[in-house]
Amino acid sequence: MRGQYSDRTVLLYLGSEVERMGTALGAEEETMRDAIRICGEVLRANYAYDSLNSVAGATVYLACTRQNEPISLPDIADVSRKSQKNIQHLGAKLMGELGIQPTPVEPDSYLEDGIEEFEFTAAQADDARTILERGKERNLHSGMAPTTVAGSVLYAVVKKYNLEIRQADVAELVNKTSVSIRNNYRDYLQLADDVTVEALAPQSVEEVFGLIQAKFDNNPAVYVQDAQHLVDNAEHISDAMSPAGIAGGAYLAVVKANGGDGDAKMVADTVGVTAHTIQKHAERFEHV
Repeated sequence: MRGQYSDRTVLLYLGSEVERMGTALGAEEETMRDAIRICGEVLRANYAYDSLNSVAGATVYLACTRQNEPISLPDIADVSRKSQKNIQHLGAKLMGELGIQPTPVEPDSYLEDGIEEFEFTAAQADDARTILERGKERNLHSGMAPTTVAGSVLYAVVKKYNLEIRQADVAELVNKTSVSIRNNYRDYLQLADDVTVEALAPQSVEEVFGLIQAKFDNNPAVYVQDAQHLVDNAEHISDAMSPAGIAGGAYLAVVKANGGDGDAKMVADTVGVTAHTIQKHAERFEHV
């Protein structure tokens, strides 16, 4: 069957089928990527599969297992073009004949890739490994893609040592969005030894608003938009002011004006500055 089509055509079909099934199942993006990677392994090995639909179903099944997705084999069969028995049978053959492992992918290998790519010193590399192990002990990685975990740890080290490596660079390396890294790295940074308060605080207004939006998700999203508008049009802001204080104060001013949830302490705890700083900036924005 394979000889009828080019490898590119075959992979394009498998990719579209994996995406269709993954979307229907609500699978994580990393799980779908892993399934496509396994499809590539099958093609490179010149494996004699019986049908493309069998390969798509089996690779999604293996990827869900490797990525710890809470998606069962019957669920996969429901959205597949093949039966549960067929998917399970081919999955077992791929594991046995091609050595494709169904064990969950650990973040450690991605972390080591980042350590090498960004040329961490021995001390920085040791810190990265220590932070990851502490995170595992606290179960911070539960429910999180291993690439997100590794990227968050890598960026935590970047922030601790004030390295000239962008958040976008880390996100690109682990194939995740900058938002994923931004929303999680601080949890790992707090596990590092001798980390400064400055390193823990957000470094841009945009980063602060991202944290606020995630924390105060009971409030309308327009609150953040209104706060951003206040910041963009304020004339009293100087480079000496902390981004956390500015954005947090603007947000609190909007919350007060609309009777929403949140006070100076709650905002301060979220963005990493004092409640006094948040209140001071909020009062300034109330008069803008």
